[in-house]
Amino acid sequence: MGNAITLDRARWLGFRWRGHGLERRSREGTPDDLLLLGFQDGRQADARRALIQRTGTVGSASVAEAVSPGGPLVSMWSVRGAPHAHRLADLDLLRDALAPRESDEGGAAWVRAVDEVAAALRAVVTGPTPKPEASREVNGRVPASLVNRCERCDADHVPDALFRAGGCRARLVVGPGDQRVTMLYPVPDAPRGERQERQDRDGDPRLTLLRAYLRVNGPASRALFRDWMGSDTAAVAGLWRELGEDLVRVRVGDRPYDLPESLLDEVRRAPAPEGVVLVPPHDPYLRQADRNLLVPDPGRRRQVWRALSGPGALLVDGEVAGTWRYRRQERELTVTLFDGLAPARRAEAEDSARLVAEATGDEAPKVVWD
Repeated sequence: MGNAITLDRARWLGFRWRGHGLERRSREGTPDDLLLLGFQDGRQADARRALIQRTGTVGSASVAEAVSPGGPLVSMWSVRGAPHAHRLADLDLLRDALAPRESDEGGAAWVRAVDEVAAALRAVVTGPTPKPEASREVNGRVPASLVNRCERCDADHVPDALFRAGGCRARLVVGPGDQRVTMLYPVPDAPRGERQERQDRDGDPRLTLLRAYLRVNGPASRALFRDWMGSDTAAVAGLWRELGEDLVRVRVGDRPYDLPESLLDEVRRAPAPEGVVLVPPHDPYLRQADRNLLVPDPGRRRQVWRALSGPGALLVDGEVAGTWRYRRQERELTVTLFDGLAPARRAEAEDSARLVAEATGDEAPKVVWD
């Protein structure tokens, strides 16, 4: 790849700001590539809170109603086995991209295990089904060697990582239920879409996923993509080899990355990011970035990326400028700043806080500045 090309960090921020759809809530909706990569979801409505900072609607649905078992977006165990909101039309591609292969670290044994669990789940989940019930039914449909004793649950069941991998292979939709019980649903039918046609042209769905990741994030490393996807070293190295001479070596700050040469000028010309946005803890802007480059100060990194119950992030012109937490019952959102913030920018943050509440149908919260 020759000598590394130096890129300005501010241009990198601007490229990602636009790729992540954060430039003043695009009227064109969320970028297709970002929807393919997905929005991590959970009981705190992270996907909706991430989406609403980018767009007011998904198709004809409001963001508050967009992620549901009937679509237009559905939650599915996808990258890293975590639930992510995706378009219905992308589920086949994701299933195939994330399906284990015999050449992966798990080998043929893992492929067979995932296929066994997927077949069992397809037979069991024919309508809305609580996850505990599905787990019990799957036990009797898979080889006994796949069922382990779980001390935490005090029960026998398929290990959760294998269960989720099988759920992805079976294209199950994941949703909340009563009393905090996860519900599983069969995927609704969706027409063949443009994204599926693009997969066919690429030939390898994993490569399609990597290309989308690079178009959204720009300069990246094998380790960053591997960590995001939850894949193994050899599989990601193979994807990098497939891109081959399409990649050039670049450097942002003191950190080396690779970038498709076709994106080089776009990164170099990226406008400076503008805007104030509150993004949830697992927002793609945070999850798909090199943390050391996005937040150079180690003390601030520890505040943003906590192992348990992490806060959301306050973004100001592309930079992480603080953290926030929303107390829904109290209708109060607390912002903790790293540095001072001008009154006009605080007003922008309060507009963004209103969207945090709107994502779950709540009234505008009181914003407390800490």
